[in-house]
Amino acid sequence: MKELYFDIPLYKTIEINDVEDDKINSLFNFLHFRGLIDGYNPELNENTSFQVEYNRYKDYSSIRDFIGKNERRLKCVRTGYTITAYFLLEEFEDDENEEVNYKFQKIGQYPTIADLEIGKYKKYSKVISKEYLRELNKAIGLSANGVGVGSFVYLRRIFETLIEKYHQKAIKTTEWNEDEYVKSRIAEKIELLKSYLPEAIVKYKKVYSIISKGIHELTEQECLKYFPIVKDAIISMLEQDYLKKENETNQTELENNIKDLVGKLK
Repeated sequence: MKELYFDIPLYKTIEINDVEDDKINSLFNFLHFRGLIDGYNPELNENTSFQVEYNRYKDYSSIRDFIGKNERRLKCVRTGYTITAYFLLEEFEDDENEEVNYKFQKIGQYPTIADLEIGKYKKYSKVISKEYLRELNKAIGLSANGVGVGSFVYLRRIFETLIEKYHQKAIKTTEWNEDEYVKSRIAEKIELLKSYLPEAIVKYKKVYSIISKGIHELTEQECLKYFPIVKDAIISMLEQDYLKKENETNQTELENNIKDLVGKLK
C-alpha cells in the first residue's frame, strides 16, 4: 500500500483480470482504505504516520464502485503536511477471452515522489559533490516520471564517482599498482580497491553490470521496475560512506575536546 504513494512512478499500469480474486481484493482494499500508513515527511526530515483521507459519498461494496478518477490525501498526523495523489481505474473487456479486465494507474501526485525522495538525501552532500547529488536527484526525478533508461545513466555516473573517489586515495599509497588498475574492468577494479572501499560497494559490485545492462539492453519498463533496487544499493553505499565520515568527524572532535580538557586541568 505504501509503495503506491511513495515508490511507484506515474502512469505505471497495473492490469488485473476479473478472475484474479486476490489482486482484485488487494486493489479494492487499497482504494477503500482510510487508516494510517508510514511515509517520509520532508518537513520533519523523517518517517511519520499519515492518515489516508478521501471523499466518501457512498458505501463501496465492489471494485466497480471505484471506476474513474480517485483522489487520495495523506495527512501527517503530527504536522498536517499533506500529500495528494490521483488514481485512475478503468474497466475494459477482453473480447478474445470474454473476460473483464481492469487497468489501474497513478496519474498525478503532489508533492511528487521526487520531491519527497530528494529531501532524504541532502546529508550525502558531505560525501559527494553537489553536482553528483543533483545527478542522484535527476535519477529519482526521471524514474518518478516514467523515464527508466535515463535514470540508470545518472546512477551509473554516481557509482563510477564513488569508485574514483577511493581510487584517488589508493594512488597515493606505495603498494598501489596503477597499470593493473587501468587495464581492469569495473568488477576487477572494485576487487583491487576493496581494502579502501566501504563494504557496501564491494558487496553490491554487481549493481554496475545491472546498470550497464539497463542502459544498453533493458526496456524503459524493465529499468523502472529495477530502479528502486539499484537506487537502494547506491544509497547503501552512500550511507556507509556518510557514516564513516561522521564517525571520523566525531572522533576528531572528541580527541580535540580531550586535548583541551587535559590542557585546562594541568
